[in-house]
Amino acid sequence: MSKIYDFLKDCGFYYLLTIDGEYPSGRPISQILEKNGVLYFGTRVGKAMHRQLTENNHVALIGFNKGRWIRLYANVIETRDMATREQYLNRIPQEIERFGSAENPALIVYELQIVRAAIHSPGDNIEVILPEE
Repeated sequence: MSKIYDFLKDCGFYYLLTIDGEYPSGRPISQILEKNGVLYFGTRVGKAMHRQLTENNHVALIGFNKGRWIRLYANVIETRDMATREQYLNRIPQEIERFGSAENPALIVYELQIVRAAIHSPGDNIEVILPEE
């Protein structure tokens, strides 16, 4: 998982795509947490992303850096693990200001259950990361 996290971190920001009715909906995000080989990201209750993930938990995440890009597909599930929520929140000062504490029910932290991930380079070079071959 570190290879995926390291690539995303080097991108600076990446696009999370959800399903909004019949069409994809994307937004740039820049905060992701890796903990024990699992990736997490967060949002706020009431945002369109939260609604979309409640209706359909399938996502794609795409990042671009130095002529290469990563594409991963995952299912997301909300984590209620307080230690993970605190770790996610404490990494992002503006989120601490927004939510106050990890116990705030408006904070939603999702675990990415990655189904498929690959790093692509020009010339159709593809390095499959997950599933491991």
